Order: sequence, then C-alpha cells, then structure tokens
Amino acid sequence: MLRTGKCLDIAIAEQTKKFIFRVRASKEDVSVKSKEVQMFYAYMTNKIRNFPYFHEFSTEALDDIVVGMERFVMVNIYANVFNPPEDQPKNALIDEKLRSLHWILPKHLDFALPSDNELTDRQLALAQYYLLELNKKRSPHDKISCIVLCCKSLYDLFNVAHDKAAGADELLPMLIYTLIVASPVNLYSTTQYIDRFLPAEKLMSGETAYNFTNVCCAIQFLENLTPDKLSLSHGEFEHYMEGHSSHLEDALTQKFASGLLENIERVKKCEDKVKQLQSYHVKLKDNAERLHVDVQKHWTDVQSSIESARHQFKGLDEEMAKLLNS
Repeated sequence: MLRTGKCLDIAIAEQTKKFIFRVRASKEDVSVKSKEVQMFYAYMTNKIRNFPYFHEFSTEALDDIVVGMERFVMVNIYANVFNPPEDQPKNALIDEKLRSLHWILPKHLDFALPSDNELTDRQLALAQYYLLELNKKRSPHDKISCIVLCCKSLYDLFNVAHDKAAGADELLPMLIYTLIVASPVNLYSTTQYIDRFLPAEKLMSGETAYNFTNVCCAIQFLENLTPDKLSLSHGEFEHYMEGHSSHLEDALTQKFASGLLENIERVKKCEDKVKQLQSYHVKLKDNAERLHVDVQKHWTDVQSSIESARHQFKGLDEEMAKLLNS
C-alpha cells in the first residue's frame, strides 16, 4: 500500500508539473487558461477522491490534499494569469477611485460606528489588515480566506455593538468604508483572479460565496459612485474630491492618527521585549557554552590530578615494597 501511495504521489506530481509548464507556455488569453485550470482541478480531484489508495482517508484529509494541489498550481502560474492586460485599465481605475475617496466618513454611507472606541479600532484594524494581506497572497484559496476574515471582523464588530447578527444591509456600508480606508492595491484584479481560478463550486453557495459577492458589490458601488449615493450635492462632492476636508474630518483624522501611533508604540514595545528575550537567550546560550567548557576543563584537571596521584602512589608503593623486602 505504501509503495502504491508513493507511486501515485509521483504520478500526480508529474502530471501537475506538466500542466503548469503548459499553462506558462500558453499564449491563450486568461479566460481560456481559466477554463483549462478548472478542468484540471476537476480531473485531478476526481482522480484523487476515487483512487482506492485514498479511500481510507477522511474527508478533511482529502480536502487538504486537493487544496494543496490547487495551491501548488496557482502559486506556480500566478505571474502568468494575475492582472492580465484586459484587467489593467479597470484595475487602475478602481485603485485610483479608492485613493480619491479617502475623505468619506461612515455618515456618508448612512451608518455609524459603535461608540466602543477600543472595540471599533481593533476590529477595523483587523479588517484592514486582511485586505492589505490580499496582495501578498498568490493562491485563490489564500486570497478568499483574507476576504472571509475581513468580513468576519466586521460581522463581529456589528454583532457585539448591536447584539444582533449583521445582514447584507449592515455589512455592505462597513465593507465599503473599510475598503476605502485600507485602499488595497489590485482590488479589481484580485476579485477577477478569485472568480477565474478558485474552484467554481466554492463560489456557488455558503459563507465564502456570500462574502465574495459583498466585496464585488462594494467594488461596483465605488465604481459607479455619484454624489446622490452619499447624500451630497454635486458641489459638495467635487469639493471633497478636490482634497478639501471639514474640521470634523480633520479631528477624526487626527484621532485615527493618534490611535495608529498608539498601536505602533505597542508594536514597538513588543518588538523591544522580543529583542530583550533574544538577547537573554544569547547570553544564556553563551553562559551555557562557557559552563560546558569550564566543566570539561575541570574534568580534565581532575583526571590529570588523579593520574598524577596514581603515579605518586605507585612510586610510594614501590618504596614500601623495597623497605619490607630489605
């Protein structure tokens, strides 16, 4: 059985590598590559799940194997399929739109942040962190996980503050606001990449599909944003878009900056503690090494003293023997 499993692992690895090389060499557009990848997923998943060797594996273990195969494929073809030429104009437009809307506040989106500043700061920071992690991930699974965790942070914020579950009407404004504050680069290309290369069934139903749909709706809202959607006149909208801000916004910006500085200070303190522990570890290691050397030297000295005493006693024994025999 072990030999069979090893041979199967090699066969799967070889087929996967051949597929990766073929996609890399392909001159087809990204839509064709997407179909090829989805077909390869289906073929390999069916092969793995139906091969007798894997029948004793649990469903969770098989899922991990399939996800690992999918992740391996996508990490290795990422540069060939992410942000293709057909996505780049709209991707640049969305990125620029996010940066230009930095002045937007919750009131413009008809929602209010909870009054618990510590909870709000923590959950919003978490949501922004996961959005900023999007561009660091290469597999669709890892990217969609960031989106799910971002939305979960916002759900938790609403649930704790209002003591009820958040629906789409509550989540979407918070998500739009968080996207604007975080302004993750390549947002549009990221959603297109997930849509094309995450296994199709993952986006058909469930939590993953729901959260992904909300992000796509948020992007569509931002793309088609007009003054009336923010309860602003055309003049006010243009005023803000030109970079002007109110005293209230300046105060909120300063508050946010102050909170950010506090968080940075906490991080620095943690880093200092880590450095202290590392320094202590180095000193402890040096002391242990010196102690080892001292023990070895002491042991050598003891052995030498014992050997010297043996020679002395041996000479004394010889003299006593001569005296007794004389």
